[in-house]
Amino acid sequence: MAIACKIVYDRTLEETFMNELEARIWRILGHRQTAALATITATGAPWVRYVTIEADPDFTLCFCTSCSSRKIGEIAANPDVHVACGNLQPPDDSAFLQIAGRAEICHEGKIKAGYWKEEWRRYFKGPDDPDYVMIFVRPTRIEYNGPGSFLAEVWESKYQG
Repeated sequence: MAIACKIVYDRTLEETFMNELEARIWRILGHRQTAALATITATGAPWVRYVTIEADPDFTLCFCTSCSSRKIGEIAANPDVHVACGNLQPPDDSAFLQIAGRAEICHEGKIKAGYWKEEWRRYFKGPDDPDYVMIFVRPTRIEYNGPGSFLAEVWESKYQG
């Protein structure tokens, strides 16, 4: 997967290119939030941790991490990951997403600089810090679980590579 640049998106345009399910998914993914990321350890066990994700309109998720984090080795060994996110505070609209996808570790300076946030200085020296990397997750399947139903609506990517 090649991520060329950060996409700036005007949410008011969602109806112009998204179907109803995609628009509901975007309402959840269209803002920065905490999500649970699952990877597979070297022993084959699942491991879940929280990450702060953002998404592009094609539903590609991204977050930053340290090169020395456990998740880097796990993703390098097996890029298949799972992300869970959404509003889990009933009685509000308690819709949530289950996202299966493939992760890519990005060390490329221009891309990292495009996603850099000054608030990350408490973890990294700056966008050129070699310990700072971006992870991109391209979803292959998203299950939208909305209020009032136990059956998920399924979105599948046309991209399978």
